[in-house]
Parts: sequence; C-alpha cells; structure tokens
Amino acid sequence: MALEGLLHLWNEWEIQILVLVSFALQVFLLVFAGMRRHSSSTLLRVALWLAYLLADSTAVYTMGHLSVSSRSREHQLVAFWAPFLLLHLGGQDTITAYALEDSRLWLRHLQVFFVQALGAAYVLYKYMAGNGISLLLASISMFVAGLVKYGERIWALKHGTIRGTFNNIITSNELCRRVLLTEDKSEEQILLQAHRQLFIFKNAFTEFFEPCPFGDPQDLETVIVVVGMDLYKLVEMELSLVYDILYTKASVIHTWYGLCIHFISLLGTATAFLLFQLRWRRDGYNRVDVIISYVLLVGALVLEAMSLIRALLSSQTRSLLCKWGWIWPFHVVTFLRQLVQPARRRLWRYSIGQYNLLHLCTRDLTGLKGIIEKKLLDRNYARLLPLPAGFANWWDKLHFSGTFSSTDSFSVEDLKKLVLQELLLVKLDDIVNFRSRGHTTLKRMGAYQDFAEWSVNIEFEESIHVWHMATELYIHNSEAQHDLKLIEATRVVSNYMMFLLMRKPDMLPGRMHLFHMGACVEAERLWRSLDTMDNPVTASPRCWNLCRIFKEFLHHEGPDHSSIPQRAKLAKAVCQAFEARKELTEDPRDKGFMGGAEDGAIFLARQLLDMDRPDTLKLIFGVWVEMMLYAAERCNRDSHVKQLSSGGEFITIVWLLAYHLKCIQDINNTIAEKSNPI
Repeated sequence: MALEGLLHLWNEWEIQILVLVSFALQVFLLVFAGMRRHSSSTLLRVALWLAYLLADSTAVYTMGHLSVSSRSREHQLVAFWAPFLLLHLGGQDTITAYALEDSRLWLRHLQVFFVQALGAAYVLYKYMAGNGISLLLASISMFVAGLVKYGERIWALKHGTIRGTFNNIITSNELCRRVLLTEDKSEEQILLQAHRQLFIFKNAFTEFFEPCPFGDPQDLETVIVVVGMDLYKLVEMELSLVYDILYTKASVIHTWYGLCIHFISLLGTATAFLLFQLRWRRDGYNRVDVIISYVLLVGALVLEAMSLIRALLSSQTRSLLCKWGWIWPFHVVTFLRQLVQPARRRLWRYSIGQYNLLHLCTRDLTGLKGIIEKKLLDRNYARLLPLPAGFANWWDKLHFSGTFSSTDSFSVEDLKKLVLQELLLVKLDDIVNFRSRGHTTLKRMGAYQDFAEWSVNIEFEESIHVWHMATELYIHNSEAQHDLKLIEATRVVSNYMMFLLMRKPDMLPGRMHLFHMGACVEAERLWRSLDTMDNPVTASPRCWNLCRIFKEFLHHEGPDHSSIPQRAKLAKAVCQAFEARKELTEDPRDKGFMGGAEDGAIFLARQLLDMDRPDTLKLIFGVWVEMMLYAAERCNRDSHVKQLSSGGEFITIVWLLAYHLKCIQDINNTIAEKSNPI
C-alpha cells in the first residue's frame, strides 16, 4: 500500500516535485559551492559533485517532460515553469565547472543550450499562448532572463580553460606602480594587491618569466621591499582568484556585458513577478501550482539580487574601481566589504596530507580495522570475495594517510616561517635552480661530494622513498640537540612528500611508477618480531555493532595519530639490525637500487648520523624544500590548478611563493643598481 501511494503521488505531482528539486539544488550549490575553494573535505566534494550533475540532469529531464506531456486545465500553470528551468541551467555564480574537463567541453554545453532553449520556447508556444497576455508576457520575461543567464554560463565555461585564464590575467604593464607588500597590511589590501600581481602566476604556469614592473625609476627609492608572512597570504589569495576564473563565472561577471546580463536577468524576473500578480487570481489555477510558482519567482528574485550584490561588492569590482581612479565608489565598496571581511575566506585552510612508512609498519593489527584488513587480504576469504589487483596498496594508502593542521607545540604557521627562511637561502637568480632536488643545499653546506650525491640523482620517486626513510631513522637515532620546531617541520614535509607519492602522484614529475607497499616489508617484518611488551596484543571483542564497524572502517589512522615511541623503537631496531650487514658498507650506487630502497635509506641515514654536525637536520630540511620546488616545477602544470577545486596543495603555495621571491630579488637588484651607479 505504501509503495502504491508513493507511485500515485509521483504520477500526480511528478512535474511539481522535479521543479522544486531543481530549485533546491540551485540553492545548495549557491550556499556550498564556494566552500570547496578552501576545503579538502571528501564529503563536501562528493555532495557538490552529485548536486552539480543532478542539477543539470533534473532540469533537462523536466524540460523534456514538459514538452511531451499533456495536462488538464487545472495544471496549465506548470508550462510557466519552463523558463525557470533555463534559469536553473544557467547555474550559480559560485560554480560553473566542477572540474577543468567541464570547461573544455563548453561546445557540448552550447549544443545543450540550443536544444533546451528551443524546448522552452516550444512549451511556451504550445501551452501559454492562450492563457492571457499578462501570463504570456511574464513567461517571455522569464524566458529572456533564463536565456541570458544560461548564455552567461556557456561563455564562462569557454573562458574557464587554461588559455582563457591567461587572457583574463592582466599583464605587468597594466599594473599600478607599487607592486610589493609592506608589513601590517590588512587582508583587503593584500587581496587588492593579489589582483595586481596575478601576472606572476602566469609567469610560473607558462615557464616564461616576465620582468617585474618598476614604474618610474625616480620612485624606486620609495619602494619598501619587505619579505614577511603576508607574502603567504598574497599567494593564497592569488590562487583563490585563479580558482574563481577557472571554476566560477568571475571571468564574465566583471565585464560590461556580464553586468548587463545581471541587470537583464534581475529585471526580467521582477517583471515576471509583477505580471504574475495581475493574472493568477482570475484563472482558477491549482493552488499548489500557484504556491510553487511563487516559490520559483521569489527564489529567483532573491538569487538574482544576491548575485548582483555579490558582483558589485566583489574584490574584482574594487580592483577595477582602483584601476579606473573612481575614488568614492572604491571607498564605499571597501567600507561595505570590511563589515563582513570576505577576504579572510580566501585564505588556505592549513591542511597538509601526511603519510609515513614507519607508521604503516607499526600499525595495529589487533583492532577491528586490522582484523578487517587481514580477513579481506586472506587467501581463503579471497576465494569467496575476489578482490581486484592492487587492493592491498589501495587499502593501505587510503586508511593510513592523514592530515597535519596544527598541534600545541607546532603549527602550520611555524612550518611556513621555516620554509620561507629556507627559500631565502636559495639563489633564485635563474629558474634552473627550481629544477634542483637537493643539489643546491648539499653543495651550499659542503655535503654534496661527500656521500649524498647519489641520493639526489636516482629516480625521483626512489629518492623520495630513500630520503623519507632516512629522515625518520635520523630523527629517532640522532643524539644531537635539535630545535623541536625544526624536527617537526622536517617530519611534516617528509611525510607530505610521501603523501603526494602515495595519494597524488600527478603532483610529482614524470610518470610515477606504481609504488608497492612491499618496499618496506623488511621493516614491518622486523617490527612484528620485536618484543611486544610495548605493543601488547589485546583480545578483540567478540562482536561489534554496525555503527562502530562503519565508523572504524571509514576512520583514517594518519601518522599524526600514531604512537611516536613505537616508530622510534622501530627506527632504532632497523638501524641496529642492518648495521651488521656487510653489504651496506659498499657503495649503494653499485647496487642500482633495484628493490633496495630500504638499504639505500639506511645507508644514507648512517652517513647523516656519522656527519656529527649540529646543522645536519637543517641540511635535511633544505633538501626536502628543494624537492618540493623540483616536483612543483617539473610536474604537469594542470595538476596545480586541478587541486584548486579541492582546497589546493601546500606544494603549489610554496612554488608560487618562490616565484614571488624571484620577482622581489629582481627589484632588489634593480634598486641596488640605481642606488650605486657605476
């Protein structure tokens, strides 16, 4: 009976339900789409992906249903909703493309645009021509509003490609004279500066370094060159602006025709609302249909008004007012923006992926997740439930990766300060230094020829593995007194590069080989054979409720949740176990490292320990920073902008930061030449 009731409800009110679902999806996208610019939440990404696909599918299906279905006189009003579906297909300003591929398929969207526009026109011609002049004019007004709104989306998709992005980024000769930050700038001032310096992103992406503008040479002495933490905010806001160009309607909204589209859409919706008021009471339409019509009209009015207000008060409008010299409008927009401080929402949310091989080796196999893992990978169970090849690797990558945000003793701000200090030590006079993965630091600290030359000249993924294991072994076996923040920073960057290798290989250069978790099998076997006094085997409960099983199954046990003493114990045991092996005294370069990454890591760690220098950890950290720059510079450029749709990556921020420092170095050199003429 319940099923029959649902079927009857669907057959009777199908169009009404679908139209309301279409409207609800637009509201959801408006509210939540902007959050993915600074969030890496998987749940948010999945929800937005479903809403993005369902929004178009629902509107297209409903339009088709309207064009072919017949309806009684009581429900003639549903034909009035066809233009609203065009408006919904136009989407929200906060999202036009879910991924870069959507923009590349803009011609396909253009084809759909013509088909849906013809469908809406057919519905209005067939069902609305005889319903009175007021309702017909209201339908035409909404049709025009929906048409221009949908066209705006297609145009934004066309300009949302990488090439279109460069066309929307101003060149250096269009900038204001002052191009550098000084200390104590507000976030709104930094955002305004980010608009002026987007050409640096263009330089980085195209591998063509355009000289930085200096303005009038007489004003160079008044330029204050300051390299501080605000430079990170500048870079993060620049990336958020690039996100807007690629994934939203920003490239169209802030043009003269984009502003016209907003006014036409708002005016058309308001006109339709007034005309509908004059007609519906006299024709005896179904009361539910009338209510739905009001929901659609008022909802469209509110959404369009919000869209226009957001456009007028946006940072792009503020930047244009500054460029045109319109002082009073500029100050009015600045004052209104300071009330809500939207610039702060453009900053990166400080989430850095983490993956640690020693943590994987010391994982608990006695808990629920360990039992599930053993059962799924057991051969006897595999006969009943065949698993695809590589399932074990996928399981380990998924469940034993985590994120680092901040702790009581160490924060992301501390990490950013140390990375900035290290970048200032690197010579950026030539872009070729971005292609070094440790050579510059090793040479600067006099260690390149001694022992570590081989470790930065092997395959890059092998080099990451070797240095990652060596870093862990060194930190846990070194008796030197190192700065605690430097230890944490080195560990975080090491884990981060391993995370990229495991979870996001597209962010690394070349074609990454499949990294098999068996690479650390010897270390794991050693851990399982150790005395279990510090790692007791506890009896597992005989049963678990479904809620706990589901929670444990989805929980990620990243290295930030692991027991540091267990990893330290394994690190010491690894060094002791391999110390006696005679083959390790040989030059590891002779072995070719075919499956010998563990041996190479231990060899490197032992060499680092034997250096007996107080700055050894500083050397390791410098190598990791160079590896980040190397990976960022050599990987596919599309990988950087693809990650912007899921919150962005720390490696992209550091990479763009290095290009800003290069620009600052150029200006410093020019100022020095002007101040000390030969």
